[in-house]
Amino acid sequence: MKITGYRLINTSLDWGRPVGDVNGFIPSGITALPIVVVETDEGIEGIGMGMHDGIPQLFEAVEGEDPRATASLYDRMIARMFKNGHGGAIFGGIGALDSAFWDIKAKAVGQPLWRLLGGRDRFVPGYASGLDIALDSDGLNAYYTEMSGRGFTAAKLKGGRDVRRDAHRLSLVRDILGQATDDPLLMLDVNESWNLSQAVRYIGHLEETIDLSWIEEPLRRWDAPGLRRLRDSIVPAVATGENLTGLEQYRHLFDAQAVDIVQSSAVCGESPTPSASRSPRMRETCP
Repeated sequence: MKITGYRLINTSLDWGRPVGDVNGFIPSGITALPIVVVETDEGIEGIGMGMHDGIPQLFEAVEGEDPRATASLYDRMIARMFKNGHGGAIFGGIGALDSAFWDIKAKAVGQPLWRLLGGRDRFVPGYASGLDIALDSDGLNAYYTEMSGRGFTAAKLKGGRDVRRDAHRLSLVRDILGQATDDPLLMLDVNESWNLSQAVRYIGHLEETIDLSWIEEPLRRWDAPGLRRLRDSIVPAVATGENLTGLEQYRHLFDAQAVDIVQSSAVCGESPTPSASRSPRMRETCP
């Protein structure tokens, strides 16, 4: 099997409500949803969602190759583009192609990807999160009531600007989820909007009334010393990493023992706000 071509599709996702985080939100709720389709000489096509940045140059590194050689193809794409910077939008393009290769690999053997990757079950524990910073109390109540009805007993809210508002919103969601479980889990994502002293004060205030499971991206992703000091100062776990690309970018966090929840997920989708980029490669290499 050989890679023969690709198609780029630009579409959009309508959330039906405003979406965003502390760094900004989109009132229309309409966000870009770019798609890459990789073609092969055997007629099997792979689909990946992700940014189109660098795709023409990246494709030069993989054209004519066997798409099932996913690890080698990833290395070839990195080798072609690393001088442009080991991160940012280029990783969105790498991630989109990488996802498409894995899709082809699974289709070629007639298995779902979760099974090919060694999964025991297609279902995994999850939490509800709605990019919800622009929702008022009524909107928040409606969204998380629906999520509770779908079986979710954990939720992650966006916040970080107004501690009283965040405490109110977290309490509201806790009470909704508490109708279905005695132990609802709550997380707060502030999208790297604090410095260390702000984080300690803010979380300290929240801890007076809210039991947070984790605080997500409290400081800039590269501030390993600050994250370690914060981790030693608060009760909630510290989660970060979703904006990092490549295993080596996590090393300074590990060396400093600065993170409890290592976040590594898809730089494949265009973010509805400027704060979230994700890497499918990390999904492949990190649990």
